Amino acid sequence: MQRRFRRFKKKMNQRFQNFLNLLALLFKLGFTLLLLFFVALFLISRPLNIFSDFFVNHSEETVEIGRLSEDEFIQRVEPTAKEVEQTHGVRPSLLIAQAALESDWGNSGLSKESNNYFGIKGSNGREYATKEYYEDEWENIQTSFKQYNSMEESIIDYANLIDNGTSWDANFYKEVKEAGDYKEAAYALQEAGYATDPDYASKLIHIIEKYHLYEMDH
Repeated sequence: MQRRFRRFKKKMNQRFQNFLNLLALLFKLGFTLLLLFFVALFLISRPLNIFSDFFVNHSEETVEIGRLSEDEFIQRVEPTAKEVEQTHGVRPSLLIAQAALESDWGNSGLSKESNNYFGIKGSNGREYATKEYYEDEWENIQTSFKQYNSMEESIIDYANLIDNGTSWDANFYKEVKEAGDYKEAAYALQEAGYATDPDYASKLIHIIEKYHLYEMDH
């Protein structure tokens, strides 16, 4: 009888020990799975931020790398500016200064996305945010600007505007063309209402004189 009892006790102890081992194994397995779950969760969410940061930084670097310097911009515009001086009678100095001012030296969204270097508006164009000066203060507005296939196309359209005027007045910019020098031309452009900025003419003159653009005029 005692032998049987000892055997039974031994068997029960063994089963209990097996049960404890199973519990320990399940605990380790559960802990491992929980750990893997959190690791997977981290890896799923974190790379999105990493890649997002990468593309944002890469995009910013691309913008900086692709940004034109003032001298590079002048070199790009100069050949076409000299051509339209012969064909349309528009001063290269004024044209380049306007293109620089209106397009932030070819770096504005309007010039990069729509090849619009002179801020020329158009009802069938693309809308952009801009500022207009009304009643002694600047106002932020959304308006439609023309789109062009190239910088050269934008320059020619501008030259046509100065040479041929508007649809309602062919002589709208006549005084700009007939001005004796770049200063008179800049003020005539402002008087005609090309831009609402009260300092528009002085800004153009500053650019022309800083980069000696008047030397291109004939």
